[in-house]
Amino acid sequence: MNKKLVQIVQSGDFRQAQPPQVFIAEGEQVEFVNGGSGGTLLVLTPETAAILSPTPTSPVTIAGGATVTYTFLKPTGSGYLAQVLPQGATPEPIKGEGAAGTVLTILPSTNRDPGNRTGT
Repeated sequence: MNKKLVQIVQSGDFRQAQPPQVFIAEGEQVEFVNGGSGGTLLVLTPETAAILSPTPTSPVTIAGGATVTYTFLKPTGSGYLAQVLPQGATPEPIKGEGAAGTVLTILPSTNRDPGNRTGT
């Protein structure tokens, strides 16, 4: 079984996931690692939460230095979205469309629209 590692890091004044996208394959695991010292909120759309086991309640709080691991269930659509926020932030519904295909896009804390690109 493959495990995809997603590092959550502080980059300047915002949080981001590295890599910001992972391919979803049934039975594979995804591990979110909070590399910082402060807590992070992993905000999930209902569609994203529905393909993770155990089924999380969004937002998921990840303490500094901690990890959470989920197993992907069978994807039923495309364009799955999540966002990382600093603990204490007020999560809002994630709007927009994710990437085409069975890909999970993890938005940084400064970007609520997946159509807006950050970085290079």
